[in-house]
Amino acid sequence: MGRGAKQSFRGCSAWITGASSGLGAEFARQLAPEVACLVLTARREERLRKLAEEIRQSHRKVQIIVAPADLAAPEGIEAVIDLLETERVEVDLLVNNAGVGDFGLFYRADFGRLRDMLDLNVKSFTLLLWWLLPRMIRRDKGCIINIGSIAGLRPLPYYSAYAATKAYVHSLSHGLEWELAGTGVTLTEVCPAAVATEFFGNAARRPEDLKEIGGPPFMWTAPEKVVRCSLEAARRGKSRVTPGLLPALCAAIFSYVPLSLLGIVYRTILSEKRKPGGELAEERVFVEKQSDERPL
Repeated sequence: MGRGAKQSFRGCSAWITGASSGLGAEFARQLAPEVACLVLTARREERLRKLAEEIRQSHRKVQIIVAPADLAAPEGIEAVIDLLETERVEVDLLVNNAGVGDFGLFYRADFGRLRDMLDLNVKSFTLLLWWLLPRMIRRDKGCIINIGSIAGLRPLPYYSAYAATKAYVHSLSHGLEWELAGTGVTLTEVCPAAVATEFFGNAARRPEDLKEIGGPPFMWTAPEKVVRCSLEAARRGKSRVTPGLLPALCAAIFSYVPLSLLGIVYRTILSEKRKPGGELAEERVFVEKQSDERPL
């Protein structure tokens, strides 16, 4: 799959992680008419099987392998890899989509939630690429779609750790894009803004946080459009895409705003929140009451 020419995924085997809902499920639906085999991975086996049955109703020729696993755990990754080798599936397209978010002040994050996010968004994300890329390069063909985020383009308070994981995805994708030149393998990084999926509901620590998550209405993009734009970019061998005209414009501007200017804006917002009557006015009291015991 070389850069520049229009590519087809017809007859390919596609492995989609985080396939039980949201973008992952939509990638499966849109790829089903074209590919020969879909490998669906996520933790929620019941949802995967329901999605597989839905797709089979309309696309009876596609082979669907349901491969439930918790990719945040090394044994989860190994289980899927063993299954692929047993089924003799050579993955032509990886949609590296599995990921979770966490919205709120970093130092108030739940330790287990933070650890799981790092394991999934960074560790497993990397290990899948490390295992799969040599196999693609050996066959002189393959395509990677890495699902990043506009949040990975610059530091983002309240999403500090999540944005850092997506900054890792952004940097890794850049480096691999250059490394893969001339190998027959292409890589497309998708940097969406807000997408109407379960992501934000799962990222919120409190129900009242939902009103602050996601940004203004013009930054939201439907999952169907995100996936359609992502696949079109991958077919063309594009290295990067932000689906949606306004989100793409905002991403371009956001990428070039000096960090010093962003710092002034963010510090001003947080200072207002810490004034009497603001939502962070009692933050110091909360911190002083916290236990010094921390899991390591």
